[in-house]
Amino acid sequence: MKLENIKMDINTRLVLNVGYPMKSSNAPIAYNKLFSCRNMNALMLPVEIQKGDLKRLMEAARTLNIRYLCMTMPHKGDMVNYVDDVDPSSKIFNSVNVVKIDDDGVSHGVGMDGKGVVNALLAEGVKLEGTNVMLIGSGSISGVIGLELSRCGAGQITLLNRTPEHAKEIAYKLNEHTKTRARAMELTDENLDLCAADADILIQATPLGMKGYGKDFSYLGFVDKLPEHCTVLDVVLNPAETTLTRRAKERGIHTVSGMQMLIGQMDAIFAYLFDETLTDEDKEACTAAMCEHLGIKRECGRA
Repeated sequence: MKLENIKMDINTRLVLNVGYPMKSSNAPIAYNKLFSCRNMNALMLPVEIQKGDLKRLMEAARTLNIRYLCMTMPHKGDMVNYVDDVDPSSKIFNSVNVVKIDDDGVSHGVGMDGKGVVNALLAEGVKLEGTNVMLIGSGSISGVIGLELSRCGAGQITLLNRTPEHAKEIAYKLNEHTKTRARAMELTDENLDLCAADADILIQATPLGMKGYGKDFSYLGFVDKLPEHCTVLDVVLNPAETTLTRRAKERGIHTVSGMQMLIGQMDAIFAYLFDETLTDEDKEACTAAMCEHLGIKRECGRA
């Protein structure tokens, strides 16, 4: 990882990108490029913390005067229990991926993944109002994704999950707290086919297909059932093109990558952590750095 124009000293603001495992983490590439472009004395470091060790992490962060944490799997749900002040919506849907700690040690947390998904879709010109959304997965980010989609006027959200009880819980909360209709279904080949047939947007919000995860979709026939106007977004960041998005592209379906989701939420994260607003030039530099790191063509910004 190249650290251009970053000179570390006692005043360097350290941002920990926390998860487990972290061998495939790409977020530091994007963030450190932005720190460099904006001449910020800041640095993001990937840190492996196993599930169950968040209490010790927060104690260490306060001891070492580390004020900024960006969480990834498997900690986004658990982090809600270790933050003093949690954004109400993030608490409802049990998802925190950004934490800042004040000078007095009080911690604040919020879930930004939903904003990343919505911003990525809007940047691609995808219409959200009145849409029928098919959301695969019911992990900690699915609720905040559904919430942000509902705020943009999504008409119906169908959650599919191997454990239908988890999907039902999120659907219940969406129905209770938003105007969007939400329903839950078991993730089966038959239900994938059924939901795909009338999906305007398909969002893949599981680690399936992620580098190092070891599992991928065993069935992709549902992609052939998607309407031609459908948009497919996969939250997986590495690889840049998953088996799902590749199959969708082969059909001529519009796709949005996990990298675009990452960049889509950076606006909100920078404003929350540093009170700074990103420019289009910042995002362009970030996208170029990610493409170079992943070894893919520059046009990857638009899938």
